[in-house]
Formats: sequence, structure tokens, C-alpha cells
Amino acid sequence: LPVAQPSHMRDADGAVVNADHLMSFVDEQREAGNAAFRAKNASEALACWQHALDAIGQAEGLPMRTADMRRVLIARVLLHSNRGQALISMQFWRRALVDLDAALHIEPANVKARWRRYSAHRALKDWAAAEADLNALITMAAERADVDSMLQAAALSSTQLHALRDEVRQQREDAEQRLEEDLDERIENAAHKGLAELKERFEEVILRNNLRGNEELSSELADMMTRPGGVSVQHIANVYQIDEDDAEVLTQWVQKACVMQDVLGGRIV
Repeated sequence: LPVAQPSHMRDADGAVVNADHLMSFVDEQREAGNAAFRAKNASEALACWQHALDAIGQAEGLPMRTADMRRVLIARVLLHSNRGQALISMQFWRRALVDLDAALHIEPANVKARWRRYSAHRALKDWAAAEADLNALITMAAERADVDSMLQAAALSSTQLHALRDEVRQQREDAEQRLEEDLDERIENAAHKGLAELKERFEEVILRNNLRGNEELSSELADMMTRPGGVSVQHIANVYQIDEDDAEVLTQWVQKACVMQDVLGGRIV
């Protein structure tokens, strides 16, 4: 069933949301949250700002004048950005990103929210995302005069942003290099493990079928398999009087050994 909207949500004629009443409550909660945050009570601040966002949420989907919609959107950006800052102060980096993403979804050019999101990404060592936020800030600083004054208020400069971006880019490149090296090592380890397991199965087949005395078995199999047209697993099974599963293991090992010989040279063992 639809939820009944509070009476103060609409104008007297019921046609549109009474934005003055709504924003009066929102501003009251925002100021209460600001006071709590200044008093270092981040949890109380978060609760107040959320109350304001909840009130705005109740008006979502209802008719609203264009000018009032702008007021509400500005408030939402501010509230989400403030919540992001409070959550950063509590080192809840991922929770902070949820609010800061919400703020930047509404206003991508919001400098405070962008800087705060950069800080959260940096703390999480998400270097690519941190670099992207710094690039956005650098672009805004180049295009908007008001951004420089905001940066100065935060004891920052465009030069410092470029230096931070270069540092974060190096961190990203180093992390990508380590990831690539780790991936190569894991692939190599997996390949070595698979090769060792296959050789063990090869040795078991030789022992089970009393083929151990044939020192030239691998070379003999390789000769057969490299003949024009190759040789089937069934043929190998018939030649050595073994079952086809064991013949398949012999074939797989010799194929691997041939590749190793091509790369490293020397005899197949």
C-alpha cells in the first residue's frame, strides 16, 4: 500500500511539495549534525545528516517546483559529502565512498566531495581511482577560478595537486607491476605443479605396466608421435599392451617433454 505523506510535505493546495517546510527541517538537522561533528561526535552527526536525507527521500517522486528541486539537490550533495567526511574521520573508508559517490553522482564538479573521495581511495590504496579523482580536480582547477580559492582555503595549490597526481600515478604503476609479476609467478607455479603431477602419473604408468626397463621409452614414443600423420592413443595402447587411459598419460607426458626439448634442448627423459 502507498505510504501516506506527512501533511507538511505539500503546499496548501496539495499540488507540489512544500519545499520551505521540508528545507526548514533539513537545515535544522544539517546544522545539528555540523555542531555534533565540531564537538567530535561523528556518530551523532551522521545520524542528524541521515535524518535530513530521509526527509528528502520522502519527497522523492512528488511534484516540486524547479527552483525547489535545485535547493533540495544542493542539500543532498552537501549532506552526502558531510557524511563522507565524518566516515573518513572514523576510517570507514568504504562506507564513506558510498556517500561521496552519491554526492558526485548529483554534482560531479563538487570540489570538496571529489577531494574527500580521493582521500578515501588513497587510504584504500585504490591508486587508479585516486588518480582519476586528482585528474578531475586538476581539470576543474584549470577551468574554474573558484576552485583555486577553495584549494587555498584547504592549504592546497594546483602545483601540489600535480605533485600528488604524479605520486599516485607512480604508486599505481608500481602496484600494476607487482600484480603482473605475481600473476606470472602464479602461472609459472601452476605450470610447474601441473608438470610435476603429470610426470608422477607417467612414472606410475611405467611402473604399473612394467615398462621401467625400457630406458628409451620416451624417445621411442616421441619418434612415433612425430611421424607424419602422428599416432593414436589406441595404437600406443596396442603396441605396449596397456589400457588406453595409461596410453593417454604416456602421450601427454611425451608431448610436454617434446615442448621442453624444443625450448631447452637436450634429450627427452
